Amino acid sequence: MSVIPIQIRENLRIVYQVTDDLQYEGVNKGLFYARKLINTYEKQGITADQVKLHLVYHGTGLHAVVNPAARARLKAETADNPNGEILAELVGRGVQIELCENTMQQKGVKSTELMPGVKLVVGAFPRLVDLQLLGHAYIKFE
Repeated sequence: MSVIPIQIRENLRIVYQVTDDLQYEGVNKGLFYARKLINTYEKQGITADQVKLHLVYHGTGLHAVVNPAARARLKAETADNPNGEILAELVGRGVQIELCENTMQQKGVKSTELMPGVKLVVGAFPRLVDLQLLGHAYIKFE
């Protein structure tokens, strides 16, 4: 049986909307599938610099990108953040990890409580609109 090959091999633009801190194999589901996507492209000879991937976090997805003190205060499932290693790996590979500033303010989280490499956007929905209008494929994680 033949496998349909990847047709678009350069200037790939993708945005994940991550609204919850669901875990998959011990890390946030959005982060897990971001790494899997990058790895799949690399196995097909498409380098990470050809993949412009943004993960836009809001809602309780906030828990995935804050430090243990904030997670404890927010009553996340566990105080320890299991995402530190994968976050650092993805940021190092060029993935943009973005957090809705409105969500952060609503939850009383300070910018000093964000995991390293996390960037702020003025709002999740305006950012998602911007990225989609700039040609990013949209994938939602709940």
